[in-house]
Amino acid sequence: MSVANGTLRQVKRLLLPLLLAGVMVLLAASGWLWRLDNLLYDLQLGWRGSVAADDIMLVAVDDQSLAEFGRWPWPRERHAQLIEILTRAGARAIVMDLLFAEPDPANPQGDRRLIQAVAASGKVFMPVVVEELQLGGQLLESLPLPQLTEVVAGLGHVHMELDDDGIARGIYLQEGLGEAFWPHLMLTVLQSLEPARFPPAEQSGPATMAAKRFSIVRQGHRLIPFAGPPGHFPRLSYAQVLRGAFHPDSLRDRIVLVGVTATGLGDVLPTPLSGRGQPMAGIEINANILQSLRNGEAVKPLARHWQLLLTGLLVALPLLLYSRLPPRLVPLLALGLILSLLLLSLMVLQFGGIWFAPSAALLGLVLSYPLWSWRRLEQMVLHLDQELQRLSQGPQLLPAPNDLKDLQQGLESIAATLPLQGWCVDDALGARLAQAGRQPDPSDDLLQAGCWSRLGRSLWTLLPRGTQYWRLGLCWPPGELPRGRGQALLDDFVRQFSIPPAAASAKGSQRLEQRIREVEAANQHLRQLRDFINTALGQMDDGLLVLDSIGRVVLANPRAAFYLGLTHESELHGQPALTFLKPLQIVGDLHWEPLLRELLLRGDGCRFEALRLPDTELFVQLRPLHPETAGMFGMIVTLSFIGTLKQSERARARMVNFLSHDIRSPLTSLLALTQSEQVLQAGSRELATQVAPYARRALKLAEDFLQLARAESVERSAFTDTDFVSVAHNAVDEVYVQAQARNLCLQRQFEVEEVWLQADAGLLERALINLLSNAIKLAPQDSQVEIMLRCDGDQLDCCVKDRGPGIPPGASRGAVPAVQERPGP
Repeated sequence: MSVANGTLRQVKRLLLPLLLAGVMVLLAASGWLWRLDNLLYDLQLGWRGSVAADDIMLVAVDDQSLAEFGRWPWPRERHAQLIEILTRAGARAIVMDLLFAEPDPANPQGDRRLIQAVAASGKVFMPVVVEELQLGGQLLESLPLPQLTEVVAGLGHVHMELDDDGIARGIYLQEGLGEAFWPHLMLTVLQSLEPARFPPAEQSGPATMAAKRFSIVRQGHRLIPFAGPPGHFPRLSYAQVLRGAFHPDSLRDRIVLVGVTATGLGDVLPTPLSGRGQPMAGIEINANILQSLRNGEAVKPLARHWQLLLTGLLVALPLLLYSRLPPRLVPLLALGLILSLLLLSLMVLQFGGIWFAPSAALLGLVLSYPLWSWRRLEQMVLHLDQELQRLSQGPQLLPAPNDLKDLQQGLESIAATLPLQGWCVDDALGARLAQAGRQPDPSDDLLQAGCWSRLGRSLWTLLPRGTQYWRLGLCWPPGELPRGRGQALLDDFVRQFSIPPAAASAKGSQRLEQRIREVEAANQHLRQLRDFINTALGQMDDGLLVLDSIGRVVLANPRAAFYLGLTHESELHGQPALTFLKPLQIVGDLHWEPLLRELLLRGDGCRFEALRLPDTELFVQLRPLHPETAGMFGMIVTLSFIGTLKQSERARARMVNFLSHDIRSPLTSLLALTQSEQVLQAGSRELATQVAPYARRALKLAEDFLQLARAESVERSAFTDTDFVSVAHNAVDEVYVQAQARNLCLQRQFEVEEVWLQADAGLLERALINLLSNAIKLAPQDSQVEIMLRCDGDQLDCCVKDRGPGIPPGASRGAVPAVQERPGP
């Protein structure tokens, strides 16, 4: 069964590529896209270009010549004079693209002069023209005068075949009536000049053609690779040559083409490089043909069978590749293949002289991506239908509260959270379904689902219930309508109890959208549960790890990653938990491996303290997972930070030790003084004098302890606007007497006049007094103590500087704990 299904899938996969390739091959064979092929050919030919040969010269009967010699035609003595001048100038060949088919009865002397000049030159080539006596009539070959035909160096046809769009792109190398007898005139020139490279074809001669003049026979079709636009080849004016107004060497050893370019005369044709806006004269077209034939640059169309085979392969290949790539890369591949096809056609034309018509393959590539997307869309819809069927058969993990009882419970919960005085629920006809407390003001009929309408102290909205709806009204105390998070809570409540109407059966392009909405609805409860779990785990202050039976992490929250020294919980997923738990040093004689092993085998949980160096103290709890409830063997590891609690315990112990030492010392002295024999014999004034210092010291220690306790328990909410500069001045004034007693100079270097911040002014002043007192106590006598204030952006720097020995380098880390005094010098 699986083999048959696999074969069927392969057939379906190949059906679209084969079908599209077959259609494109038929289009290419029928020539239906010839206009697009011709357009692409013209564009690519424009990028080809080449330098005009320096031994080809045009002599043009232009407008200047007509202005100088008069209207056309001219006397044939003038043409004879031109041939004589060109011959004397050393022209290698003279191609007269002019027809002298009939004698001039008014000037027989001109005919004789022309025949003599042609015969004397021996380098003159003339055309043979096929023409009709009348429209649709018999075809005739028009040759030069018989006397000229006998003395010319060669004859050839100059017919230019126009494509269906009227553009001249190619020629036939041989052409004639009944038989392809005449070579192209430019080929005749080359056969005469370079017979080794261009051997003349066997010909039957004009006499044998008389009985065969029925239709044109052609062979040897070639596309012309035009060297450039009109004006690309050098030219001289006919009149300029007759006047001798040219350099003596400009015509030496050159092939001279003589023809008409004047406006309204001669043959001008649109070409791929000239278009219809600027046609090219016949002599310049012949110059392009001459250069391309001599250089072997003629363009040949690709053989028909290769054209069709390549088209089919180029169309079928992309459809086979699309399914093997990620969907996001398929459009890029399609675009790349289209550009590559155009580049391939251009390269073959430029460097191989072969024209591959790409329009059919190009159309296939353009259609391939939409067709593949359509096919993939159909497969996706089929898959969604199958998944919908499976999901509909499964249980609802989070069933939505839909009945009236659920709505009543929800409104009771809202009333316990917000100052709601009452509510009511009506059906679509206005019948009361449920109510509680103060009744809302009556509503109007312009309610909308998802929007709240305010009527006095009441808010009304519509609850969609499938094809019907309920009207929900809420009553609020005066001036206490919900805002902010309260309004958001109400909107979420309405969304929970709204049942959208069932979607109608979609048709056509809406089918996929409907399937997607149905899948989303079926998965909504599952997504809510997943998001709830992820959010709850992410907000926990305790780290949580869930391990499977082989100790791999299958679930972790961000706090667990933080406690284990990682940046993200994803670094834990799928990794062995021991790799990250071993750095935690368990307090006591315990180790991780036996603890985890006993937990898996016996199912007994345990708890202990652990330390991650240098100072992260954790409380660890291990609990087992049972297959009966969790569906798998494993365990839950909970990591709770107890560093703050431990620090409080240690601070409390230090404080107790401090109090037991420093407060006990003056009290002991007081007790010893009261028991002294000298004191017993002395008067009460002397006793008071001796007791006072010890009492003041004990009082100061008690006051310092109270200030320290206050500083450690102060709340940020108790802070007020405080000018730090004023606090600093007060602290300096407070220790002024102490400084004078040691003959110290107090210097104030304040760069600011006032700095306002949120703080407890009393605690700030006490902290500055302690810093200054400590500096005064440790500074050498007769020196100075400096207090400096400066602002750097939004940061305030306060510095107290004395001339004392300072803090030793080894004691600078963790400089001043809560209770510690540096020993004197």
